[in-house]
Amino acid sequence: MATSTAAPTRTNGQRAPEGARAAGGRGPTSRRHRQLPLVVVGVLAVIGFALAFADASLHLGSREQVLVVAQPLAAGQVLTSGDLRTARVSTGSGLQVVPVADESSVVGRHVAVPLVAGALLTSPEVGAASPVGSGSDVVAVGLKAGGYPPDLAPGDRVQVVPVTSASSGSGAGSVTSGSPVAATVLAVDAAPPGSGSPTVFSLQVSGADAGEVAALAAAGQASLVEVGSGA
Repeated sequence: MATSTAAPTRTNGQRAPEGARAAGGRGPTSRRHRQLPLVVVGVLAVIGFALAFADASLHLGSREQVLVVAQPLAAGQVLTSGDLRTARVSTGSGLQVVPVADESSVVGRHVAVPLVAGALLTSPEVGAASPVGSGSDVVAVGLKAGGYPPDLAPGDRVQVVPVTSASSGSGAGSVTSGSPVAATVLAVDAAPPGSGSPTVFSLQVSGADAGEVAALAAAGQASLVEVGSGA
């Protein structure tokens, strides 16, 4: 009598043969390999967030109070405390900002360029401190050769002597009855040789004498006399 061998069948509740599991799906090892890149990405993301937080903390820790322009300012305007306010910024901004502690060093100085409200005040935007002391003014006096000692230089002490204009146009004349005015030479703008233009002297004088010296200079009735060091 002939016999037949039936192929093994899978019924509910029975485990599939090992060969079938290997052919029909991936085991736990392949799933672990698939999850490994995700773990690496997660670790890198955590490190990146930590570095970003550390960088932000360092920048916050180096912030300081600086001066900010409170209202629009025109070039040449004298800076006052009312023109400024404060703000906290990072010291790593790269700008030459002015710390609040240095406010006194810029107040009273002229603005070198136009400034808008809200802008950080920087050192180059403020003119150099004036060499003129309190109670003094600066007057420009233009004189031709003969009206001043030729070797006058900044720092020299002089007297502004009232004179009548000479008919020869040499710049020198006779002394009038007016009183000499004490002054200090701040700058000398020499005329080009042979130009016939006057040499301009910037003189620091007392505020009470500034009007008189300016009037003499405008009328061409001023002459300079250098004062000796022992006077």
